[in-house]
Amino acid sequence: MEATAVKTRYLLVAVLVPAVLVQDRLAPLDTLPATATAALAASLDAARSHATHVWRDHAPLNSDGTVNAYVEIARGDRRKWEFDMRANARAIDRLMPDGLEYPVAYGFVPQTVSYDGDPFDALVLGPAVPAGQLVRGVIVGLMVMEDEKGLDSKVVLAAVDGKGRPVQELSADDRQRIGDYFMRYKAHEPGKFSRVPGWESSAQGLAHVTTTHAFFLECRERGAVACRVGEVSRD
Repeated sequence: MEATAVKTRYLLVAVLVPAVLVQDRLAPLDTLPATATAALAASLDAARSHATHVWRDHAPLNSDGTVNAYVEIARGDRRKWEFDMRANARAIDRLMPDGLEYPVAYGFVPQTVSYDGDPFDALVLGPAVPAGQLVRGVIVGLMVMEDEKGLDSKVVLAAVDGKGRPVQELSADDRQRIGDYFMRYKAHEPGKFSRVPGWESSAQGLAHVTTTHAFFLECRERGAVACRVGEVSRD
């Protein structure tokens, strides 16, 4: 298990809209399921002993429009790392089969909770990013994904160079390569599945970051009941 110290790497970024996208079909759902609300409470309790916590204490959005993401898994790694809330560090959960190396850096946006009770997932395009650190990026899209737990979409971030030029855009090849991976990466696990029905815009990606951050802020005292954003204060 890693030490809890976290380095922050600052990457300049730009908002780019992929040329081919699924039409923006759905705004993010505004209700966090009861199971996810319970998981949020459990995560906050697990993090309580740490004065500073990677997930709990780092803002998801910056004043310059960039988004923070903690990288759990480096591109090319076949080890499935998971962030341990109680340890405030990532730990190896399992080894993926041959041929299932992660095609992109994988992590989460801090101060968010998604519909499965985990932090909202982030994929980071661009140069290889060492795992175990925070990076900054701007949203270039949203990968729509569903699995046995329900909706499990992932925001996609991209880095640019110091002159504001994109190091890597979210190309059609990227969507094919990344989508294919996430459609098959659970095929070896009995009782599990994953589907990637399409991709959506950077605006939808930002809407999901904003909603999952609102879940973190508004649903943390709700216990094990469903929590609808914007209605907490009226309950």
